[in-house]
Amino acid sequence: MRRILTELIFVAGIAATIWLAVRLGLEPVGHALSVIGVRGVLLVALAHLPTLAVLGLAWGMLAHAAHASPMAKFVWGRLMRDAGGEMLPLSQVGGLAIGARALHLAGVPGAEATVTSLLDLFVEQIAKTPYSIASVALLVWLVPGSALAGPAIAVVALSVVMLGVVALRRDWVRARLVKMAANFDKRRPLEARAAEAAMTEALAPRARLGLSLLLHAVAWGLGAVETWIALRLLGVDASLAQAAVIDGLFVTVRMFAFAIPAAVAVQEGAYVVLCGLFGVGAPTALAFSLVRRARDLVIGAPAVLVWQLIERRRRAARARVSPEG
Repeated sequence: MRRILTELIFVAGIAATIWLAVRLGLEPVGHALSVIGVRGVLLVALAHLPTLAVLGLAWGMLAHAAHASPMAKFVWGRLMRDAGGEMLPLSQVGGLAIGARALHLAGVPGAEATVTSLLDLFVEQIAKTPYSIASVALLVWLVPGSALAGPAIAVVALSVVMLGVVALRRDWVRARLVKMAANFDKRRPLEARAAEAAMTEALAPRARLGLSLLLHAVAWGLGAVETWIALRLLGVDASLAQAAVIDGLFVTVRMFAFAIPAAVAVQEGAYVVLCGLFGVGAPTALAFSLVRRARDLVIGAPAVLVWQLIERRRRAARARVSPEG
């Protein structure tokens, strides 16, 4: 039932995006896309690769197996997490499961892949808070008296309060993460002891945990650079500070839209509003969102295809072995 509801939300989001494009005018949106062209989309996709690499490294910092496993495996896992969450009709949790599964198939123990995947998401959310605060501060500075400042400050304040609660109830949060990890995959549940042991190993090296947090912060900074590059390729004369406001506030909005598959329609509407703060026309803002979607498709589609091939070979190998067993 939950899967059907998720797919219905995804379809409704696509319909809403199409309606928005028609409402804004297909011709001006198409013109904005023609400015960036296919070459520009490929450049935007290329610019996203360093961010993916940093995010993969941040995940690897939490894994005990990182000492024996190449960091490329964690970059691959992160690529699959984002591909699943951005391309398929899945929530962010679904993308998380795909990323953990891909990492396990790459040779990382299942308990460690699952536990560190959840912990990495948690660390990522913590790293978003200072980035969101910085984006709100830039908004107040660049657009004094903006009607969006009040709601943005309120949302960021809520994030800070949640972070404070987490700091005060660390043991409870840890217990919840372990329980989530144990029941993350209903088909392949983990033993509570295995999940607890993996969590202990991940949290033991505090320096690596701090480094993971730092790498996530670097990744968010790179996100602002990506936004700036895409806007410039669309012909928008935006500054890096303006790009940081747009990207940082969208990250904050996205944080509260985790249940919506690929944030479909939410992303488009948010970018229209946020880009409008700096005089960017709605058709160009929608084109910017579509360029981000195209970037995810260019990077994610080949990754999903490779993942499916790996899964197919694994099933075929098990089918050959099972008759003998």
